[in-house]
Amino acid sequence: MSIDTQPDAETVEWDWSRVVPGETIEIPAVEGDDDIAPGILEVVPDRTPVVYRAGSAAMVVASKTGRMAGLSARGAGTFGLWLRVGAKAMAQLGYRYVRAHDLQEALGGVTKSSDWNKVEYVRKRRWKTLGWLTGGTAGFNLAGWWALVAFGETPALDWSWAVTPGFTGLVTATITALYGRYRINNPGMPAGQILAEDDKDDGEEPFPLAWCQSPGQILECVSRAFYAEGIGTRRIDLLSAQKWGWEIDIDLKGSTPGKVNAVADDLDTHFDIQKGGTLIEPDPERSAHITLRLVTADPFADMPRPQVHAPNSLSVRDLVAYGQGMDGSPLEFRLQGMSMLVIGSSGSAKTKGALRSLLEVITACRDAIAIEMDPAKDGLTEFEGVMAAPPIRGGKACTEWLSHLVQIARARNKVKSAKGMGDLWKPSPKDPAIFGVVDEFIYLPPEAKELAIELLRLGRETGVYLIFAAQEGTQDALGDAIASAVTYRIMLASRTEDIRLVFGSGAAADGYRPDRLRPAVDEERVYDAGKFYIKGPGFLRPIQWRWHRIEREQIRQAVADRQAAGRPWFDHDSLAAADLLHVITRGGSVESTVADRLDVLDDPRAAVIASMLRLFDSRGVDWLPTSVIVGAGVADDGTHLQEVLDSLAKGAKSTRQDAGSGRVRGWERAVAEQAAAALFAPSRTPS
Repeated sequence: MSIDTQPDAETVEWDWSRVVPGETIEIPAVEGDDDIAPGILEVVPDRTPVVYRAGSAAMVVASKTGRMAGLSARGAGTFGLWLRVGAKAMAQLGYRYVRAHDLQEALGGVTKSSDWNKVEYVRKRRWKTLGWLTGGTAGFNLAGWWALVAFGETPALDWSWAVTPGFTGLVTATITALYGRYRINNPGMPAGQILAEDDKDDGEEPFPLAWCQSPGQILECVSRAFYAEGIGTRRIDLLSAQKWGWEIDIDLKGSTPGKVNAVADDLDTHFDIQKGGTLIEPDPERSAHITLRLVTADPFADMPRPQVHAPNSLSVRDLVAYGQGMDGSPLEFRLQGMSMLVIGSSGSAKTKGALRSLLEVITACRDAIAIEMDPAKDGLTEFEGVMAAPPIRGGKACTEWLSHLVQIARARNKVKSAKGMGDLWKPSPKDPAIFGVVDEFIYLPPEAKELAIELLRLGRETGVYLIFAAQEGTQDALGDAIASAVTYRIMLASRTEDIRLVFGSGAAADGYRPDRLRPAVDEERVYDAGKFYIKGPGFLRPIQWRWHRIEREQIRQAVADRQAAGRPWFDHDSLAAADLLHVITRGGSVESTVADRLDVLDDPRAAVIASMLRLFDSRGVDWLPTSVIVGAGVADDGTHLQEVLDSLAKGAKSTRQDAGSGRVRGWERAVAEQAAAALFAPSRTPS
């Protein structure tokens, strides 16, 4: 079969002269060929229509033009983004430059007047430098304009004035845009930091935590930092993202928690976080398991301001909040049975944080009283008026009061048995718990420290407790084994060598690192003031806590309210049993005012004893004949005096002494004091 569309010329005779291109021609029948039927064939010239050609050209032009316009818009947008980011970063750099922040960082902060003078000098010098640069730029532009006018023969008031400023602006914009492109390509780096060759990621070098933008990058950051310090790990998992940073769960391999703690400062540098920001908590059940905390913000930044308690609204049995933990849990414990040691360097807030928070609660209790002592400073005078005694100052006075508290603690063993309290003293408004609060314990005389140790050993069962604070934990400061005798041990910003003495051996390896806390410098740079670690019942984790920050004005108002409501005082039974009724008074004086206190009692025997004591005072003696006592109107006769004294002082007997005219019978002052004690403490009255 043939597929030719035109017959063979040798077979068909064509008259080509009669064929017009574009017209039809007749195809006759060809014998022997059935493929082409006879008919008419139209011949059409081969050409493309003009409209088609014009349309294709228009589309090509539109396509090329649109692409160029898109590329131009995209380029302009990209350049604008670079310019905006660069301008912002340069503004930050300029602010750092004129404020001399780089110098302050090199100095480690402005901590003394010489540092401040250096910073001020550099600031002024840099402002002068900027002034000269501004003047030089203006001079350059003016010189360029003058050159164009003088040598370029351009009109002075024509476009020539804009040439050099335009050139300066173009160079500035280009540099700014290039720096903005650099900042966009390095988003984790703050302005002022450049990317050196050594900072480029080679797959092993540590990198700052701030560069991380995903959980996987955080785990990689921790893995590299541990690897750089030679700490092997089996597993690293992200536990949680906290408002203050990150919690990471780690299984160690061939390392110990102590080794991790030993390089904590180096890990701070690898992570590029604040000093002390790397915290480790070992697992007591698994020695290779730790929880790593990376602190990038203050955990206590949103800690609410505390409110003082209403007068007599608390009891030593109540669970009261004194602060907050970094995990958000409240710092709570009961005062009953509590003794406490607080160690912190100057500026750590041991007085204004720890002791103030404790005294605020103690003085709000209806069944507790406090005595505040300070052998070196002025202590917590803001609580004067709600203490059981005026502020105790000086080593001698502190020693006397510690001796009184020891006497009371000894005597209370008998009193609690007589009152049927059982094994432990049961505080009440009439029989309150007693808290001796001692600041600057290191300055106490040696005999006072010995009394403090004895009080710690006696006080738990008798309701006489000791809370004391010191700047150091050395044996000279605390005495022998005093730290292990207290219920709660607190360490604010402290020295490394104090950790073992206060918390025990191995505490630093377990994550207790108060030596990495920074004390306050002033009211603006408080740093870690008020933050601390604690060991005691219910507190077994090495996490940071913080005391409430109660303002002095709050204390003043609370003291006024509590004075108006009335405060409990020493129970007479304990003072009488300790033979301190004539020593401890509400005025805090050691002068005898027992007679005045007897005058307000309803018992008629009180007037007899009061008159007898005043007679002893007026004569300045400790023994008087019965005839002198009766003659002064103290009693009706000797029998009456005998009956009064015998009813109050069990086994009271008169004695004989030489009165100059022979030996006569009389009475000792001690018998009168014993009778007075019985009047104040009815439980001591003989039955």
